[in-house]
Amino acid sequence: MKKSAIVLSALFILSACASMQSDSGKGAATVDIVKPDIQIRQLSSVPTAARHVEGGLPVQYALAVLNHSGGPITLKQVNVVSMGYGAYIVDQTSRPFTALIQPDTDSEVEFWVPTHIDDASIVGANGPVTLRLNLQFDSPVGQFQHTVTKQVNAMPGRTAD
Repeated sequence: MKKSAIVLSALFILSACASMQSDSGKGAATVDIVKPDIQIRQLSSVPTAARHVEGGLPVQYALAVLNHSGGPITLKQVNVVSMGYGAYIVDQTSRPFTALIQPDTDSEVEFWVPTHIDDASIVGANGPVTLRLNLQFDSPVGQFQHTVTKQVNAMPGRTAD
């Protein structure tokens, strides 16, 4: 009798896990959806007098998402990390969001990440940094991820693509 109760409990738990759904009502299966355009720019900069200082540095970014899909998408999370050599280092950092982006529109979110400078470069803390962004979205047809690599630069007059 105990064994059958344990087996029934295990089956109940497995069926509950299998029926878990995202906010959109669909499972987390791979979704064929037009990926959004992603732009990121650095909003904060370090004063000229301190740009060659080593140590911790908070950096603020603005992330713009342009939705090309036929339905709304919701930005749920952004994971960011720096790649290669740059003005500063961004360790793997995640930021949660619930930004709804309607079709054929864009939305911008801002966030801060902790960074550090181990070895100041010639251009200092305001120089270029290459970031890998992994964005997680939810949509009416299910969840999806989009990974992009972008360069940011706090130098005046410079823009990242």
